[in-house]
Amino acid sequence: MRASDIGIARVIHAPATLSVRDAASLMRRQQVGCLVVVREQPSGPVPVGMVTDRDLVTEAIAAARDLDRTTLGEVMSAPLAVCRADATLAEVVGILRGSGVRRLPLVDGDGRLVGLVSADDVLVALNELLGRLAEAMMVEPLLDRSYT
Repeated sequence: MRASDIGIARVIHAPATLSVRDAASLMRRQQVGCLVVVREQPSGPVPVGMVTDRDLVTEAIAAARDLDRTTLGEVMSAPLAVCRADATLAEVVGILRGSGVRRLPLVDGDGRLVGLVSADDVLVALNELLGRLAEAMMVEPLLDRSYT
């Protein structure tokens, strides 16, 4: 199982120049709790930071900053931990654990944004795998029994 198998492909992203107010509106419209901050390249968006709804509250609103003049580049978390889309589940867990974050942008071999994987996605995938294992272990003993 790979990161791209458990993550989402449709990632809401925005440039670092976007105002905090516009970012909050975008997050509300799209019903998401985070934005991947990107630098646009001809080949596609490259992730440079992450902004969560909590970041907007703690770094902008509670700090009484001007929401129209403060940009995502000023409040985003950077440097950004990312994960290759072809990373194994174990690699995803290692990156999440090592970086102390709950969400990782997925990138292709050229560093372009191709998805997003969260700790919750990992837990759901592990639950599914454990369920399959438990099911296999329950079926095998029945097949091994002799009914004479």
